[in-house]
Amino acid sequence: MTTAIFKPARLCGTAPVPPAKSEAHRALLLAALGNSPVTLTGFPPPLCNDTLAMIDGIRGMGATVEQRGETLYIVPAPKAVPGQPMVDCHVHACAAALRMLIPAFLVRGQSVRFWLEPTLFRRPLDAFEPLIAAIGGSMERIPAGENGLCQVIVTGWMKAGSHTIDGSGSSQFASGLLIALAHAMDESCQPAPAHLTVTGPIVSRPYLDMTLSLMQRFAVGYTETSEGEFDLMPRTSGSPATVPVAGDWSQAAVLLCAGAVGQDVQVSGLIADETCTQGDAEIVSVLRRMGMTVEEKDGLFRAVRPAAGLSPITLNCDNIPDIAPIIALTCATIPGVSTLQGVARLRIKECDRLDATCHLLRQMGVVTEVRDEGDTLIVHGGSPIRGGFEADVSADHRMAMLLAVAGSIADAPITVHGVESLNKSWPGFLQSYKALMG
Repeated sequence: MTTAIFKPARLCGTAPVPPAKSEAHRALLLAALGNSPVTLTGFPPPLCNDTLAMIDGIRGMGATVEQRGETLYIVPAPKAVPGQPMVDCHVHACAAALRMLIPAFLVRGQSVRFWLEPTLFRRPLDAFEPLIAAIGGSMERIPAGENGLCQVIVTGWMKAGSHTIDGSGSSQFASGLLIALAHAMDESCQPAPAHLTVTGPIVSRPYLDMTLSLMQRFAVGYTETSEGEFDLMPRTSGSPATVPVAGDWSQAAVLLCAGAVGQDVQVSGLIADETCTQGDAEIVSVLRRMGMTVEEKDGLFRAVRPAAGLSPITLNCDNIPDIAPIIALTCATIPGVSTLQGVARLRIKECDRLDATCHLLRQMGVVTEVRDEGDTLIVHGGSPIRGGFEADVSADHRMAMLLAVAGSIADAPITVHGVESLNKSWPGFLQSYKALMG
């Protein structure tokens, strides 16, 4: 376990953010299932563990992936032939990779054994159970063995036709199925149309829209006939030669919130125009609602806290759960009571992220409450942020980033154990933090 001590400091400077994991996962999978090589741009080394998880998965299908500087060159997997020998993939702690790869292997009729860390094993996969049972397949979950890794073994062939998935737990299940079913085959192993019904209230709809946008960029046809009803058509042309992957707004939110708590930080590598499909770009409007000035000039974004201070906020986090913790820290610096709704899903992340956020804020001297059966977080802000404590981030990269920002404005250093968890999404975070004078 690696330990870092985050000390009070004036953060200042510009930091680039890593490529968006959410876009990278979808682009890698679409490239692997395509019919012509693709170059993905925007991947400066080192790659994060979540991106490596998806790369390992598509290599298991037979695709090749080569990193050339800041690009990834992908040659698609060969045509699927159901009944091939089982393959092994290591998805680390990446829920998105696991949930998107399962239907991709099913549509190819290829059995797969996923190796994963216990933190991922605890996260739900039950949305797949009715679908896998309906196609006569199987999904076996095996707890950690001597090597400390758990297993999920999936078998079965999901042919073209009509299928259903529950979209109320995570949009990742539906995203994986949309991509997979667009490459479905009939009994004779020929590409064929398919239909997907996504039931329940669809959570994190912006991520589903991101999937659909990337499908369009990869010449994958679909029609949403009504809310949650999708017709998927086989590809009629090759994949684009080059697809850029934008910087990650989830990570940028951490640095923009650092500006919101009084630091002077600029962020590069982001896209905020009509082509942006990342739901966490919502952080800009959230900060503006608090009273922040968010500037964009020459591709650099900067959040400036006004001298008059900020106002508490009432915010629904249903579509932006990943940035709810750093927003909660920002609210802790604002006098008054802020209310974050739609936070129940934080309990099924890398750790119980809602409990961890509350616990850490309380250690900082912030009064918090959880109401509405765990779906609302109340933050009583305005008190100085206390440091002088130790915390184990429980293998959660977002808790590590929250504490890094908190440590910079606290009245004493904060010692954080487990910062290797940052490799999950941003291997260069500590280097960037130091470059900002942290």
